[in-house]
Amino acid sequence: MSKFFNETQRAQDWSTKQTNKKFDLPQVLEAIRGPLAGLVDEAEHANGNGVSPAIGGAALSLCPKIRLPQQSDTPVLFPRNDFMEAAVESYRALRTRILRLQAQKGLRSIVISSAVPGEGKTSTTANLALCCAQLNDMPVMVIDGDLRTRGLTTLLGKVPSPGLGEILSGQASFEEAVRATDMGNLYVLGAGSSNTPPPALYSGDRWKELIGKSAEHFKLIIVDSPPIVPLADFEQISAACDAVLAVVRTHHARKDILKKASGTIDPSKLIGVVLNASITDRKEFRYNYYGYDAKTGKP
Repeated sequence: MSKFFNETQRAQDWSTKQTNKKFDLPQVLEAIRGPLAGLVDEAEHANGNGVSPAIGGAALSLCPKIRLPQQSDTPVLFPRNDFMEAAVESYRALRTRILRLQAQKGLRSIVISSAVPGEGKTSTTANLALCCAQLNDMPVMVIDGDLRTRGLTTLLGKVPSPGLGEILSGQASFEEAVRATDMGNLYVLGAGSSNTPPPALYSGDRWKELIGKSAEHFKLIIVDSPPIVPLADFEQISAACDAVLAVVRTHHARKDILKKASGTIDPSKLIGVVLNASITDRKEFRYNYYGYDAKTGKP
């Protein structure tokens, strides 16, 4: 039995509760970007379209700019307001571990996925990107790689087309599809649209070329992938990226599905497992992270 499955089951054994209420996106944005509002204002003042001069150059200077949604009923961080501060701290801790691995191993692109839908991979992707982008000199690109549901595109305010689908089908360029945001260092590539099935889009060279080009402009690329089971998309997406971060929600996926999913992930790329929605006490939110060596697959 794989290490991925063993660690996940061990974590699930001590987890006792999970929660299902919602709270608004404005609270999340204020909690995450409030301390660095001055830096965002400074970046926008230096460059009228909000693109950081340090990475903009000719390639990104013409990126259209979008504002992150100001009102939303979509759960972004965690479902309960009384857990929000703990949630923010947990994402910051996850960010610290990711950046440490990045410094050690030179990782630039990370795919975030889960065994099945509903485990929190999209909210994890969005909030990890938000936390990383609040750091100075840390340009981050977040990509909606789930061309079937477009969940991240919707979560971030229905990012307009063109997007990833148009890039992979040759209908749009990198510069036309990437969107700058009002958070300064955060850039978004929405799912866009295409009549071509996702496996066919990812099987060509354009996906690998896109990740390579993104690495020239951004210090971190985070990709929201479709679930691992039963789709082929995940393997195609992760093949072009440096690392994989798996999200597991407590008491959600069956053991056999988790085991099957773990066998699909390249052990040399698995850098950790995030245990989502794990509550041991009403005043304590646990967001656990199991780190792995990207080369050996061991903790």
